[in-house]
Amino acid sequence: MRLCMNNNKKSTSALLLSLACFSVPAFAANPVFAAPAEVKTPTAQGSTTVRFLVLANRESPLSSVVPGRMAKINVQLGDPVTQGKVLASMDCSDLVARKNAAEAEFHAAQLRYEAKAKLQGLQSAAALEVGLAASEVNRTKGQVGIFDAQLAQCRFVAPFNGRVAKIYVKEGQGIGAGAPVIDLVGSGTLRARLNVPSNWVAWLKIGSQLNASVGETGKQYPLTVTNISGKVDAVSQTIEIETRFPEKTDDVLPGMSGQAVAICPPDENRCLKSGAANS
Repeated sequence: MRLCMNNNKKSTSALLLSLACFSVPAFAANPVFAAPAEVKTPTAQGSTTVRFLVLANRESPLSSVVPGRMAKINVQLGDPVTQGKVLASMDCSDLVARKNAAEAEFHAAQLRYEAKAKLQGLQSAAALEVGLAASEVNRTKGQVGIFDAQLAQCRFVAPFNGRVAKIYVKEGQGIGAGAPVIDLVGSGTLRARLNVPSNWVAWLKIGSQLNASVGETGKQYPLTVTNISGKVDAVSQTIEIETRFPEKTDDVLPGMSGQAVAICPPDENRCLKSGAANS
């Protein structure tokens, strides 16, 4: 009995010793904590910057209304064009032939009407015959007008002064109705479109100023607010605005992009609180 008790004591001592070997180490006197992540501001002054996209003042993607074959392209990529210039034309010889036939019918209808009108003066033609002849004149004249309208669709005319941004087709190429032919951008003052924080609405107005930096040129330009959307995007909490560049910005092209910072009017605390720059 005494031997068993001695053995139990030895077992208990061995168990305590083994637990001590696997015990958790004590905390250090001076614990080291991970440093919090640094929060970077968009600019050195801590003001909010927004991305913008440069837009042409006017854009026109010219496309084909009728199917056909491209006969002539009169411009090249980047060419300046004036309003009314024919940029390209399609081969519409079949429409020309049908228009000539329609014009022949129109002239024949005119002759029949004139003859009926003379016979009516001589009491040799009824009023109904004269009326039917006049109706035929109007019908054939309308047919000629239809072909004139269709032939006008065979030419691609510049709707404003600008430059050729893209040419989609080549001479001799067949194209279908609705196919793009030429992209044209206006040569006037450039615009910039931005999505700014919705809290800017409290102070932003038409005529407000922004400082813009275009990435492709590395230069800064003043922007003037021209349009403000009437709706805030509920998901991003931003509102879309449009601005205009100065008139002389020959080194900036549509499609470029950059960052802009709003300039706060004097004594406008709401502007400063929204993260815009101080004037």
